[in-house]
Amino acid sequence: MAPLLIVVALLVIAAGVALWLSDARERPSTDATDTTVAADFVEPAEPAEPAREAEPVEPEPEPEPEPVEPEPIPEPAPEPEPIPEPVESEAEPEPEPEPIPEPVEPEPEPEPAPAPTPTPKPAPRAHRKSGLQFPGASRRERKAWAEGHGFSFAKHSDELVGEWQRGAAAAGATPKDIASGSIYGHSTHVMDLGGVTVIAMDTGRISDVVVDMRREGFHADSSADLVTVTEAEGFTVLGTHAGAVERFLDVRVRTALSSLPEAVTAAWFESDWVLAEMDRSSAAAEWDATLAPLALLADAARTLPPETADQIEFGFATRDMPEQTLTPEEHAQLRPVTRPEPEEPHVQRPDEPLEMPTRVTGAVRGQVDYSDLGGDEVAPIADGAPEERPTDLTRVRREQAPSSIFDDAPTKDPKKEEE
Repeated sequence: MAPLLIVVALLVIAAGVALWLSDARERPSTDATDTTVAADFVEPAEPAEPAREAEPVEPEPEPEPEPVEPEPIPEPAPEPEPIPEPVESEAEPEPEPEPIPEPVEPEPEPEPAPAPTPTPKPAPRAHRKSGLQFPGASRRERKAWAEGHGFSFAKHSDELVGEWQRGAAAAGATPKDIASGSIYGHSTHVMDLGGVTVIAMDTGRISDVVVDMRREGFHADSSADLVTVTEAEGFTVLGTHAGAVERFLDVRVRTALSSLPEAVTAAWFESDWVLAEMDRSSAAAEWDATLAPLALLADAARTLPPETADQIEFGFATRDMPEQTLTPEEHAQLRPVTRPEPEEPHVQRPDEPLEMPTRVTGAVRGQVDYSDLGGDEVAPIADGAPEERPTDLTRVRREQAPSSIFDDAPTKDPKKEEE
């Protein structure tokens, strides 16, 4: 049956080609007849009246040569002349395509700005899980991802069994298909836990405070010890200690929550781990996008209260403080402690008082060599020469006379007093 259909198709194609060739051959002949007929009709248009009289004669003889013979040959000669003119005029606009380069296409170059915003990142999710999946495909994908990042891969790990009791591990599921390694300075495990992908990252310090962050629309069984604290970046934040959780929500935590991909449905802090739970359709590209924000959350976990206080260690030896032993009587009643008076040190004085130097009486101590005044090389302090006093010609003379304020009162004349 198939060969017959092929033969029929070839025949149809051959017939189509033949029709196309015949049509192409007929077109030039029809075009020539059309041009001659058009020329014939144009000529009688000039003599309007005689043309009308000849019209009833032309339809009787159908052959075309009759109208061609009576027509003078010189008349059509001038007519074809105008025909090439329009052809030339049509050919003249051909140079017009020259402005084709004029359209300034480089101007829309600034438009490439929207190009560097490739938002269709969730696209890889479609190819990973669409409902049906070959057995072992998830494991092979996890193993290939681990090899690409330098992680080790294991189907099971006894060390991680029972490590977490919240979130996806609340039902007692054991981790499977584990890719373990270190990234951003934190020990990291990417695994299947309870049928979903979970990424766990070590924080480096154990804390008794549990922080549970769930994306809006994600429903999970809530523990009795968790209380709702606040809403942050599309996540509902719950915790065991509201005050500690509020202090924990700083800029780093909010930035990390806003950077988590949509595939992350929940994240929680448990012991010395921070874990991110992802939906079942998560792909390797979304695992990579989750690592950096999760590492930022692991760094911010240092603000949570530690399980035990750190011991203060000194780099040098210190003295041990002796323990004070108290008698039962002293334990029974507390009494104020009297401060003992400080003991004055014993001063031992000499039998004869020491002779201290004085300026009241002159004394010579030791040998002194006498010399003439000015005979040594040391310049004298006062050699009798007047001191040079710089002046700027501004001087106020001071009279050395006594004060005259008491002489202002009028003096009494003794003669007038006697009179």
